[in-house]
Amino acid sequence: MYEKHQEGKVSFLRPPLEKVPSTNMTVFYNPKSELNRDMTIITLQAFINQHNLKAIRVCTPLAGTGVRAIRIAKEVTEIQQVIAGDANPEAVHLITENRQLNDVANLIEVYHSGANQLLSKYASYQDRFTVIDIDPFGSPRDFFTSAINALKAPGLLCLTATDMPVLVGIRHRTCVKRYAAVPYKTEYAHELALRILIGSVVREAAAHDISLVPLLGFSVDHYLRVFCEAKEGDAAVWASMAKVGFIFHCNECRNRSIVQGIAPKVSCCPECKSEKGQLIGPLWIGKFGHKPFIEKVIQQLPSASLGTATRISSLLSNIIEEVEGPPTYYDLHQLADRINIPIPPFRRVINALHEEGEFCTRTHFSDHSIRTSSSNQHLTELLIQLSQEAVNNE
Repeated sequence: MYEKHQEGKVSFLRPPLEKVPSTNMTVFYNPKSELNRDMTIITLQAFINQHNLKAIRVCTPLAGTGVRAIRIAKEVTEIQQVIAGDANPEAVHLITENRQLNDVANLIEVYHSGANQLLSKYASYQDRFTVIDIDPFGSPRDFFTSAINALKAPGLLCLTATDMPVLVGIRHRTCVKRYAAVPYKTEYAHELALRILIGSVVREAAAHDISLVPLLGFSVDHYLRVFCEAKEGDAAVWASMAKVGFIFHCNECRNRSIVQGIAPKVSCCPECKSEKGQLIGPLWIGKFGHKPFIEKVIQQLPSASLGTATRISSLLSNIIEEVEGPPTYYDLHQLADRINIPIPPFRRVINALHEEGEFCTRTHFSDHSIRTSSSNQHLTELLIQLSQEAVNNE
C-alpha cells in the first residue's frame, strides 16, 4: 500500500503518488512541497543559532506522513521533542511507522488529534512550543488563535497557505470573510496575497498581546510560506501593528501608494488625482523578510542535505535583493503592452533606474517583473525612452 521514499536525511513510507494531491488520499502527501520542507529545515536551524536556543520543542499539528516532523528531529540540532498530530488515524499509524524507521521514536510523540485540539493542550505558559509549523491543505486561518496561544516568545511560527484563489482576489468575498481583508486581482496579486496573510496573523497575534514579525516570506509554486518571529511586550506589539495598513491602487494611472493605519482616509490617487482606485487590505506594509536573518539561512545551505538546494539558493538570492525594496512590483510585459511598445531588455531598465538613484531589482514573485522605488509614470516614460533608443540604434 505504501512506497518507500527518500527526502533529505529521511527514508519514509508514503502513499502512492497521485497526479493532483487531494484530501481523498489515505494519508495526504505532496511531493511538490519538498522545497517547503527543505526551507523549513534551514530556517529553523538559522533561528536556533541566532538565539542560541537549547532543548527546542516543536509542534507539527497537521503532520500527514510525518516526514516534516521526522526531518526536523533528524536534521535540526538542539531538538528535544517534536509533537506530531493528525486527525486521520491512518496518518497517525504511518507517522508511528516512519519514526521507527528513522530511529527517532525517542524524539517524536504522535497524537491522534485535530490541530486546534492538540495545540490547545499546550496553551499553558510552561508547556508552549518554541516552533509551531502549520502546513494545511488550504488556509491556515482556522489555526491562528490556537497556534499563537501555544507559542513561546521568542518563538517561530511557520505558516503555509495554499488557498491562492482566495488570497489573489479570484474568490474575493471568501478572502474578506476568511482574512478580514480586501484582495485585488492585479499583476502583483501574489505579493498582495503574502501581505494579506501576514497582516491577518499579525492582527490576530496582537489581540493576544503577541508581536509577530516576518523573518522570511515567499510565494512559490502553488503556495505561500512565511516564518514569523514571536515577541512579547506592548512596545513590540505596537511596533508590529504600525506596519499593518493598506495599498491604494489607482485604476487610472496604475500608481500604487502605501496608506498607514487601519482607518485610512484616501479619496484620490496622489499621482494623477483620479478617484478611480481600489483600497487593498488591511495587509502587512512592512518588509516581508529580515535581510540579516535571510543571510543566516543562506549560510545553512552548504551543510544541509537538501534535494532542492539549487532552487532554494536561487530563490533566496532573489529575495535578499528585493526584500529591502518598497511594496509591490511592476510587470514590464504588461506595462509595455499597455503603451504598445517592444519591451527593452530587463537589465537595461534596471541599470537605467540604478543610474537615476532608484531602488530596482528583479522579484521572486514574477519572472516578468521588477521591484522599484520609481513611480508608474516615470517607469512608463523610461520604457518609452529606452525603446526609442533601441530603435534608433538599429
